[in-house]
Amino acid sequence: MNRCSKCVLPECTPNISFDEEGVCNYCKSYQKIRYKGESGLLKLLDSHRRTGSKYDCIVNISGGRDSAFTLLKLVKDYGMKTLAVNYENPFTDPQAKANIENAVTALGVDIVRFKLKKKIHERTFRNNLNAWYQKSSPALVPIICVGCKTIWWDILRIAKKNDIHCIVSGGNLFEDVSFKKVLLGTSANEDTKTTLIKDIFGILKETSQNLEYYKLQFVPSMVKGYLFGNPYTIGSRLYGFNITRIDLFHYIEWNEQEVLSRITSELDWDYPRKFNSPWRFDCRVGHLKDYMYMKTIGMTEKDDFYSRMVRESKMTREDALQRLQIENKLHLDEIELLLNEAGIKDMSLITILERINCNFVN
Repeated sequence: MNRCSKCVLPECTPNISFDEEGVCNYCKSYQKIRYKGESGLLKLLDSHRRTGSKYDCIVNISGGRDSAFTLLKLVKDYGMKTLAVNYENPFTDPQAKANIENAVTALGVDIVRFKLKKKIHERTFRNNLNAWYQKSSPALVPIICVGCKTIWWDILRIAKKNDIHCIVSGGNLFEDVSFKKVLLGTSANEDTKTTLIKDIFGILKETSQNLEYYKLQFVPSMVKGYLFGNPYTIGSRLYGFNITRIDLFHYIEWNEQEVLSRITSELDWDYPRKFNSPWRFDCRVGHLKDYMYMKTIGMTEKDDFYSRMVRESKMTREDALQRLQIENKLHLDEIELLLNEAGIKDMSLITILERINCNFVN
């Protein structure tokens, strides 16, 4: 497979092109990350310190590396009175659950956990996955996670209940996957905050070709997912109009070595070594999404992630290629286990995926 001579994006990346030197158009239009600065972050946090109040802020924690580091940073480095909030995702990896327990114990913080009612996460997952199998659109791979996309309503609700006006997340600009935007008809380098409406139109256009997504009992979850899909969607902005939402790594530089070093030594954080990567193992649906992307466009989000790291001089191209060779391994055993636990007993779905062979056309 041919890859960009500067980053590591493969030739199957949606809408990719190369110049005579083999450099891709994603590299040519790439805009370097500009951090807002720790001084601005501290000023913002200081404005939310409240004498006599039990909590200054919320950190939503999943058990993954960035949310664990965010909690550590807010409590130990910035001295914020922090309430940890965890969505009890039915597909959370056991190690991620252990990481959450270790973190709140080590830091001595309170935690609030919540679930979605009536197993709506599992039900929408089954419905949307079955719909996706009928028409395998790479643009709609994220729609199987619509259950998770509704949780910002609950996080904001918990903030209001506890009179907290600041929520800090581990938002990481390296994870702003370019090809997912392109698949929905937007520019690879548009700011996520400005593409929300365009993304919704892209999703509506794609799903309109497969009405299985719009079974009546799942429409409310789909709408809620559009409204509360992240901290910046219209629902989150309106419902949390008086709550400040902060992405830690929009202010301070994200350094993989520092993140892993601190959380492993200070929070007893770990990841399953069989996955070969500490990134996004916390939800087991990630294995399935890797599989879906690999079978439809021939790459995963890691190709985009490490390409950004190369462009930002966070790793060499050679190191990125080595990591992709190891980390892009597909875990069919984990996918089968996931499908079983989600109530999908018919493993012919995997057989269908196996027959798909990068049939997406740029």
